[in-house]
Amino acid sequence: MRYSIMLQVVGIITLIFVGTAGLFAWLQNREIPSELDSKRSPEYYSRTQSNE
Repeated sequence: MRYSIMLQVVGIITLIFVGTAGLFAWLQNREIPSELDSKRSPEYYSRTQSNE
C-alpha cells in the first residue's frame, strides 16, 4: 500500500517538473511578432511623429 502511494507521489512530481520545463522551453523559443519590435523601436516613434 505504501509503495503505490509513493509511486503516485513521484509520478505527480515528475509530471509537474516535465510540464514546467516544457512551459519554460516554449516561452523561450517562441517567436516575438515583428510588429511589437517595430513599435518599440525609436525609428517607429520618429516615423509616426513626422507623419502627423
